[in-house]
Amino acid sequence: MLDFEELHRLACQQEKDTYIDPATGYQVLTRQAHLRRGKCCGNSCRHCPYGHINVEDVSNDQIEIKQPVLMNWNSQAGKLDILFWSGGKDSLLALSQLLKEKRNVVLLTSFGAFTNRVSIQNIHIKNIAKQSEFLNVPLCLVPLFPNTDYKQSIKTALSLIVKQTGCLVGRLVFGDLHLKDIRQWRVDTWSEYKVYTPLFNVPYTELLDRLWKIQLELDLEITLSTKVEMGGIILDEGTHYTPSLIEKFKIHGVDAMLENGEGHTSVMQRLPANYNKQ
Repeated sequence: MLDFEELHRLACQQEKDTYIDPATGYQVLTRQAHLRRGKCCGNSCRHCPYGHINVEDVSNDQIEIKQPVLMNWNSQAGKLDILFWSGGKDSLLALSQLLKEKRNVVLLTSFGAFTNRVSIQNIHIKNIAKQSEFLNVPLCLVPLFPNTDYKQSIKTALSLIVKQTGCLVGRLVFGDLHLKDIRQWRVDTWSEYKVYTPLFNVPYTELLDRLWKIQLELDLEITLSTKVEMGGIILDEGTHYTPSLIEKFKIHGVDAMLENGEGHTSVMQRLPANYNKQ
């Protein structure tokens, strides 16, 4: 009798959506069927390509995504803007500009395959997936393993997006603010694509005004996702990023947008006051 792994392989080879489990007689969905569904259903399916990211009782370190996956795709026509999404305020501001331009957007997030967190930003991919859902924008998750060729991993993900959506990539978009060297590195690295940085050199006053409007409109919480040192005081992760905090940053010489690597932020939907996680 064939084991279920071999049955799964054969079903995928034959482009079938299901196979019969030899132990139970039940039908089991294949990985390809889940990919066509477009997101983790939260039911602990055996061949979930999304690492059971929406399963409530799976701990953060049990999520395993071994290759790029596209989630929450809704059919769109025309070229795509691929927004390199870190999960923070700069990414949110860039997304807002793209939507204002009526662009078709796919978020792309690379993360440490063994930590399940966005490098430097320190945001877990479970929260990245939640951001994609509440913003109603598709997301491509790209795991990076030790010694991974970063550019090749991203190119593989871009090819996957094109194949699964049937849409071409129009632009690669980044939320850079004013660091010229980083922006130039992106242009040089992705010379075969048009690189777009819609926030570059926009005055902070204008960016922050936009940010507070978006926060109010979407009922978001913006918090620090990493610790920040300010005047000898350490601000913990989870500290709210607010106008009053920004005023304190200015007093202590901390960049108001944390652009120089002082720290990073996360944007999430605000939970109801009576919310109680089971």
